[in-house]
Amino acid sequence: MQVNAITQNNKSNNVNFGIKISGKVSNEICKEIFDQKMNKYMPSYVHQYERLRASGMDSSELYLVRGKDHDTFMLKNSTITTAYEKPIARAEKGNLLQAWFNIKPEDIQNAEKMLREVIEEKRQGLVSMADNVVVRALLYSKNNEKNVSKAVEKLDDNTVIDLFYQAKGIVKS
Repeated sequence: MQVNAITQNNKSNNVNFGIKISGKVSNEICKEIFDQKMNKYMPSYVHQYERLRASGMDSSELYLVRGKDHDTFMLKNSTITTAYEKPIARAEKGNLLQAWFNIKPEDIQNAEKMLREVIEEKRQGLVSMADNVVVRALLYSKNNEKNVSKAVEKLDDNTVIDLFYQAKGIVKS
């Protein structure tokens, strides 16, 4: 057996494998295609798969959440934040393929951008609320850091979010 080398021409000569797409997504869409005898859409499905896979960061994952009335394509990226995930597209039962084709590469990129912005917003909010003595003491107590910015940066995403809402309650009162 001979294996041919894979070459990719891009400006930086870096191979980018793109986002991960959960096997459940592929499995459910292919099952729908075959169950509904829509085999003619298989090449289009594969083309869309490759388009979407190449559209985001290597650390992002597109996966499917099954609900009672509908299913949702979700994006997560633990290198951006572990606290939030972003819905990309919603599909009525039996219409996964239609929702799949409605996802654009920009949707992936915008979701990644939104994840970065939402966690950064919470971090900046905590820093600005640290003008309050009680909030500042709360931040200092979490990691023994006496610089507010550094204290917030050292916190994991879930702690940032918890403290953000706790600090809002303190500042509000």
